[in-house]
Amino acid sequence: MNELFNALQNSALAALIGKQNHLFGAAAQLLHIGGLILVLAPVLLISLRLLGVGLVRQSVPELVQATARWIWVGLAILALSGTLIFLPAAAHYYPNPVFWFKFTLLFAAILFHVTWYRKVTRQEAVRPVLARSTAVVALSVWFGVAYAGRFIGFY
Repeated sequence: MNELFNALQNSALAALIGKQNHLFGAAAQLLHIGGLILVLAPVLLISLRLLGVGLVRQSVPELVQATARWIWVGLAILALSGTLIFLPAAAHYYPNPVFWFKFTLLFAAILFHVTWYRKVTRQEAVRPVLARSTAVVALSVWFGVAYAGRFIGFY
């Protein structure tokens, strides 16, 4: 696996990205933060609704229908910008435990989102315990991804 990360860092695309001035890196970071906001904002709104805290006049399925596409747009932006950030320094990310923790959480968040979260949020009437527990797990994994991503640079 280490060889793969070294090969990615030594690729022509990584070299091209690495030769850009610092504003390119800053733009990639800003794009990454924007993508993260596009993911977290709908998750937060829907989870607050599941908790019964906000937007109680709308049903959960209506709220999901209005916001779901932004989660996928945000994930696409995160994938693109994350690749631009990752490639020039891939070998430095390999030994970083927070990097691996972030991707473990990201995998869990996406898996939870496309299975359980989707099933619960499609229902008009959800039992309160089920709604609250779903919201807590969704908020924990998605915000955990963001939190872990923020701390990659400190390890």
